[in-house]
Amino acid sequence: MEEKVDSAMEFNYMIIGFLIIYFLILLFTGLLASKNTSSIEDFFLGGRKLDSLMLSTSVSSTGMSGWLALGFAGYTYENGFQSLWIMVPSATIGILLCYVLISKRIRLYSEQTASITIIEVIKKRFYDDNNTLTIVFSLVLSAASIIYISAQLIAIGKLLNILLDWNYSSSILIAIIIMIFYTVLGGFTAVCWTDFIQCGLMAAGSFIAGSLAIQYAGGLGSLSQKVVETNQMFPEFAVTPFSSFDSIILGISLFIGDGILNWIGQPTLMVRYMAAKDIKTLSSAPLITITIQFILFMGTFIAAIYMRTQFPEPALFPYGGDTETVLIQFFITMAHPMLTGIFVSSILAAVMSTSDSLFMMTTSVLVNDIYNYLRPRSSQKHLIFISRLVTILLGIIAYIISMSESSVLWSSWLGWTTLGIMGMPVIIGLYWAGATKEGAICGLLSGFTVLILWNVFDLTEKLNIFQALPSCGIAFIVTIFTSLFTAKPPDHIAEDLKSISTPSGKKGSVEVFEVK
Repeated sequence: MEEKVDSAMEFNYMIIGFLIIYFLILLFTGLLASKNTSSIEDFFLGGRKLDSLMLSTSVSSTGMSGWLALGFAGYTYENGFQSLWIMVPSATIGILLCYVLISKRIRLYSEQTASITIIEVIKKRFYDDNNTLTIVFSLVLSAASIIYISAQLIAIGKLLNILLDWNYSSSILIAIIIMIFYTVLGGFTAVCWTDFIQCGLMAAGSFIAGSLAIQYAGGLGSLSQKVVETNQMFPEFAVTPFSSFDSIILGISLFIGDGILNWIGQPTLMVRYMAAKDIKTLSSAPLITITIQFILFMGTFIAAIYMRTQFPEPALFPYGGDTETVLIQFFITMAHPMLTGIFVSSILAAVMSTSDSLFMMTTSVLVNDIYNYLRPRSSQKHLIFISRLVTILLGIIAYIISMSESSVLWSSWLGWTTLGIMGMPVIIGLYWAGATKEGAICGLLSGFTVLILWNVFDLTEKLNIFQALPSCGIAFIVTIFTSLFTAKPPDHIAEDLKSISTPSGKKGSVEVFEVK
């Protein structure tokens, strides 16, 4: 008995030691980045200096978040190969479409109009002189970001509670203090530098998980046989991606709604394109990003599948029956403490890389687009100070909401979809010179209303259509329809869009559509 206690204590000490080193690296990164932050543009966009590697790792780690290791792993454990069709295409092909369809346009337009936040891009593109659109978009963005951040904090609480038996709320508090510290100090530069570190940990954790699962199963052939045997006992555990008509329909709605509309419309990713060093960077980054995505998904998928063959029912888990903790339980029961430390850090990395990005984006909106509007004569130093205070306040609010302990997957999707709705008017506005301010407002509000109703009446479950398709789709359609029946935008809008597009493609290789 004493040997088991000593072994458990040794395990905990090794994990805690690994986490301390990881946290110290993040804090040091924040201190180092603070030396490169002298203006509000440095704080919010890092001076537009992201190269292709930094951009790729930041985009990938920001997009994945805690839903990969908890939400995706849990869904795979429950539904098997269905997850390959339902979840993977939207986060791989979708992220590729982001680069192809929106990255260059928003990079060129933001520089052309001297915009350093996504709300500033919206304000200038939709000639929002009275700030009506700015206020509406800012409020929705802030609410969505806090919901999404809360989902990431819930993931941290579940992780450290299961792994180290730490108090749920205390675990979240420690993590959020560290996260806010390096974000407040170094701004966007610190966020991207830590994203690079965190993306490496995420890839390492997923690769180790997949490799260990294959090894313990006795090879892929043996694992495949065990998967078939598990399916015979539990038919809902699918052995093919297209196991039922319902899963095919849900996958299509996810791919169109989330992969095509939602991913392309994500403000958190748009900010990274705006921070790219140049257009060439946006051409070389997609391949790196897709490679990272593949590693992240495959390792997590294989480990979750293996765990279902070993523990056919959640009640058999050694540490509680929450399926979203399946990957955590895999490492606790199957891996050496050092490897577990790498994995734990990879989950924290996934969570923190998304959360710090949302902190940064929301702070930039509230300070640069609202506070600076109310106090236009504020100095750069004062704005940076206010930005740090706002980041701390957002952290406190997110901490309070995270005490609900709701599903990581559900909360992530709700926040993610809301942010994606915001992007619909932006996409239309950068392609079509006829998009109007009224169209943007109506598009956002209609899409948000549909999202709320879709969740209130649980229509994803009843209709088997993912929430992003109707909400983003309605936002897209209403933006166009309303624009056709409202006053034409000022002439300078078309000129601004033309200035980032040339027939020869020398400057941006983008086209602009006009309404006569």
